[in-house]
Amino acid sequence: MSQQLLTALLKGYEQALGLHFEKYHHHAIRVYHFSVRLAGASEDEDERYLLAVSAAFHDLGIWTHGTFDYLGPSELLAKDFLIKQGRPELIPDVLAFIDLHHKLRPIRDNRLAEAFRKADLIDLSLGLIRFGISSELWSDLNLRFPKKGFHRFIGGKIVKSILQHPWNPLPIVKW
Repeated sequence: MSQQLLTALLKGYEQALGLHFEKYHHHAIRVYHFSVRLAGASEDEDERYLLAVSAAFHDLGIWTHGTFDYLGPSELLAKDFLIKQGRPELIPDVLAFIDLHHKLRPIRDNRLAEAFRKADLIDLSLGLIRFGISSELWSDLNLRFPKKGFHRFIGGKIVKSILQHPWNPLPIVKW
């Protein structure tokens, strides 16, 4: 059910994502599945819901707000969604997952946020870093949800940000 929620959420942003819809959708789906596995959340619908909403919104501000400093815009989109869904109690968790998903050090006090952080890094590193995710799961998800140029797109954004903002090239990274 939560993967379908993630897809339905992103369909609402299909115009903003434009030609990048499929590549971002696939990235979000892979992050969702990796985070569910890492968190051991396969049987907990509430945890899967939190991870699906976070996966849908975590990088979305790149497209909706046209910025590589996208954490705040992505959090705002997620917060608005949760308010409209009548789920304001979930806002602190989802905002933490989004805000900390590029944190360099482990998140010690939030198991789900740490699983989400690791899941995004697994996908961003093209599987070079796996945190115990099996080759079978990695291959299966990449076969069913291929990259479609997502990493090339993000790499271009990183290079552009380094050139435009050499003193703060990656504002999304946290210690």
